Amino acid sequence: MLLVAFCLILSFSPSNELVNDPVRDLDSLSRQLDEELPELLKKCLVPGAAIAVISKGEIVFVRPYGFADLASQSKVTLETGFNIGSISKTVAAWGLMKLVEQGKLNLDKPISNYLKRWQIPESEFDETGITLRRLLSHTAGLSLHGYPGFGPTDNLPTLEASLNGVTNGSGEVRLMMEPGSKWQYSGGGYTIAQLLVEEVSNMSFSDFMREQILKPLAMNHSDYQLSAPILAASSVAYDEFGEVTANPRFSAQAAAGLHTTITDLATFALAVVEGPKNLKPGRGVLSLESTKEMTTPAAASEGRYGLGYGIHKLADGQTAVGHGGSNRGWQANFKVTLELGDGLVIVTNGSNGGAVIGQIQCIWESWLSGTQPNDGCKLPITMQVVSSLLKDGVEAAIRQYRNIRDQDGGRDSMDEGQLNRLGYQLMGRGRIEDATEIFKLNVESFPEASNPYDSLGEAYMNQGNKALAIVNYSKSLELDPSNHHAAQTIIRLKAEESSKD
Repeated sequence: MLLVAFCLILSFSPSNELVNDPVRDLDSLSRQLDEELPELLKKCLVPGAAIAVISKGEIVFVRPYGFADLASQSKVTLETGFNIGSISKTVAAWGLMKLVEQGKLNLDKPISNYLKRWQIPESEFDETGITLRRLLSHTAGLSLHGYPGFGPTDNLPTLEASLNGVTNGSGEVRLMMEPGSKWQYSGGGYTIAQLLVEEVSNMSFSDFMREQILKPLAMNHSDYQLSAPILAASSVAYDEFGEVTANPRFSAQAAAGLHTTITDLATFALAVVEGPKNLKPGRGVLSLESTKEMTTPAAASEGRYGLGYGIHKLADGQTAVGHGGSNRGWQANFKVTLELGDGLVIVTNGSNGGAVIGQIQCIWESWLSGTQPNDGCKLPITMQVVSSLLKDGVEAAIRQYRNIRDQDGGRDSMDEGQLNRLGYQLMGRGRIEDATEIFKLNVESFPEASNPYDSLGEAYMNQGNKALAIVNYSKSLELDPSNHHAAQTIIRLKAEESSKD
């Protein structure tokens, strides 16, 4: 059965009373979620999720849905653990700000003043411009967007080795533009921040975060270290095909490694806003000045990012701060408004969880503002690609994709990243020809994006077609001259071709 793109529309007329008295309408929101979310999880091949709704600085709704383990039919509970991907950065930023308050770090001094175990590689740019403020706001000019993680039996590299490029494919951390000149997301910057914590605290990062942030915030079921108790409480992770996938492990814990529960994450989301009973932002762990600085747009961030927090406007005009998280088998998101203390927290145990999250956010923002969702609130076309792929094969999936893409408005639900992940999922299963066709479809759909060409180049390289690999890597590099991986691969492939002559 093919999936259909949809967005749930609530059955009430617009009214500002929703913001002023959301508890009155909480029953309607609860019913909507209970009726629609199980079917949405099924359609998206995501076994389980948990959701918390925040209103006026209080958690007013928290509920688990679906399964933590399909094999045993174990259901998600409020105590089920989830990896939350890059939301780890927001929590880690609290740890760094704690060290600033303790006088052990300065937001605006060069990080080289504190580093002993590793140093920024030499470049044409001024490394003294790399400060903690810029690390936390992704404006330090550093490389390495994100980490794929390591398998359950892999030896984890040291932080120094990770920074030097032992990252399971994502490369090293280096200075690629003038610090402070531009916003560019860098998970590698947060790995440097993790090292800073260890350098100045003389503790492991996970121990410091547990002692200084997690326990004081009553996040008692959360940890950056995958201990036996954390793993025992964790959900199973599921891939794009709804099949079990290994839980990724990270040396780069600050960037991607936090495991938590829906109640702990909702507690953290609340900690940056004012709550009832005179609960102030920071909850006694950080000062009001620190939380305000973290939720204020940083210089060069184009208004989109503070120190660890993404920032954007909701449909009702409120300013929301928060973060998304995406690792293999896991997707999560939280946002909370500074004006009224409204918020939404979602965790899922599937690689397709982003599609689920998009729909739940659509429902929540509609409930919050009293307006119907816009035309862009659709399931990504890739959900239909997966369904067609499983049922009828890659050619049928591509036909289905093109049909929807070419319809009016279909482009709104296209997602370059999800299509790319689908290709890699196929490649990981040894279905290299099918993966190549998906990557070709991604290039066709996003001809001005660099990453689809990079992935298609990798597919051709794995097929042994070095000539086409070079063509596509070259196009990727043309579109993104900072693609160091593509540049290095082209040099290597050309050298291998020359050695045959």
